[in-house]
Amino acid sequence: MLLLVGCVAVLRPFLSALMWAMVLAFCLFPLQRRFTIWFRGSRTLAACFVTLTITLILAGPVILIGLRLVEDGKALAGATKKWFLSAPDEPPKWIRQLPIAGEEIASYWKEFSEDRNRWIDDVERASEATARVKKKEEDQTTPSDEDVSVMETPVDVNAADEKTDSSKLVTLLGQTLGMARKGLVVVGIAMGKGVSQVMMSAFLAFFLLRDAALLSDRLQVGVERLAGGRGRHLLKVAGNTVRGVVYGILGTAMAQAILAGLGFWIADVPGAILLGVLTFFFAVVPFAPPMVWVPATCWLFAQNRPGWGLFMLLWGFFGISSVDNVLRPYLISQGSKTPFVLIFLGVIGGAFAFGLVGLFLGPTLLAVAYRLVDEWSTNPVLAGDRETQSYQI
Repeated sequence: MLLLVGCVAVLRPFLSALMWAMVLAFCLFPLQRRFTIWFRGSRTLAACFVTLTITLILAGPVILIGLRLVEDGKALAGATKKWFLSAPDEPPKWIRQLPIAGEEIASYWKEFSEDRNRWIDDVERASEATARVKKKEEDQTTPSDEDVSVMETPVDVNAADEKTDSSKLVTLLGQTLGMARKGLVVVGIAMGKGVSQVMMSAFLAFFLLRDAALLSDRLQVGVERLAGGRGRHLLKVAGNTVRGVVYGILGTAMAQAILAGLGFWIADVPGAILLGVLTFFFAVVPFAPPMVWVPATCWLFAQNRPGWGLFMLLWGFFGISSVDNVLRPYLISQGSKTPFVLIFLGVIGGAFAFGLVGLFLGPTLLAVAYRLVDEWSTNPVLAGDRETQSYQI
């Protein structure tokens, strides 16, 4: 027990990466076996090839996406700024006709427009004063005190007139932008940690794949000593569950991300790759991708592009979200049936416990635990009858 406690203390910093490496090695073992035949029995070369392949698959897109996210982020920010500046001062007539909240929304719209125009005027005055000061400096003349005071006065969206209620909207906008900047920093740090965990997992998976045959024999012996003759059956149940959950979550998320990115690119939505990446991470949580494509649809309608907005609405509903309803249950059911609540709790809890890798590791651990408990708590006689019936079918 003391040795086990010491080993856990040593491996604790690598615990999440080690568990994910075990999952990867188990799911990639069929490839390892095939490549071992291709490399004339060399397990080391086969494991190296499989590890390099999975590293390129996992890390390659992340690097390319990271380079492209800068451009897409600028494009998305520019489009948002353009929409912010080009919004009409008066709300459309149909907004006032909305039941219950129509008049209130129209009032907020008008207040927002007034604050926006005031902010634009402040920016223009500061820009004109700066240009005049620079011109006078070039002409070697002394700028006026008024220009200097205007130029040195910072233009802050939070510094609106406190006597007007409409300034609350601009203040809220400034606070939202500040929170968004901080959130991006936090997300960037989490992404960096997640990528490092994935790379460490791929490195550990190499050794697990290389010695997979030996580790498999030792695992079967250990399980038989712990669970007797039923150990092999429980091990098979756990393996099928791991494959089903991993293929179901990763496969569905990747399919939805590809469809979402393609739809955003066709509809000419700014930041298509960025939104596709967001869809991949949102797709890990069931029924969450609409949080990405619904705002994009609203943006298209706001840009007076109702045709493309309708296209994005249909593409998101019948394409992106339908994949989640069809592909995920099919892939997960290939291993075993897992309750939806376990997948949901596994995604959320795994993210808090293990970071980015926990999005996939959490549901896998809960699904395996559920299946093992279900098998362990089932009446052996009834379980045998069910197995006999399934074999007959």
